[in-house]
Amino acid sequence: MYETLRELGVTDLDRIEKYTLRQEGDEDILKIYFKRKKGDLFAHSMKFRHGRSKKMVQVDSGTHKYKEVSEISPTMLKLTQELDQVVRHEESVSDFKKRIINDIDHLEAVMKRKLDQLRSDIENLD
Repeated sequence: MYETLRELGVTDLDRIEKYTLRQEGDEDILKIYFKRKKGDLFAHSMKFRHGRSKKMVQVDSGTHKYKEVSEISPTMLKLTQELDQVVRHEESVSDFKKRIINDIDHLEAVMKRKLDQLRSDIENLD
């Protein structure tokens, strides 16, 4: 059971808290977060990058034009299915709202730091 996760070296299945999956260019990035052990300052996580599957699809049957599209790889799909079983992705609406608000707060902080840095760079040009 959970063969794909074990092949990647994920063995602490009972400690998996959540995971995220995002796309960057031609890669899918899976990050698995583990529950913190007693005495740990930070939660442990593992990150995996996997190339996306590419295929050609016909976009216009009249002119026989094709376009290359990418989609999640079968391996990454298996991983997310296994992870869904492990974490039982039953996030309540309030938990989902909290996570979104936390993501917005984090994004605002990152943007503020970057804008401050750019303003400082402009000031230093004089």
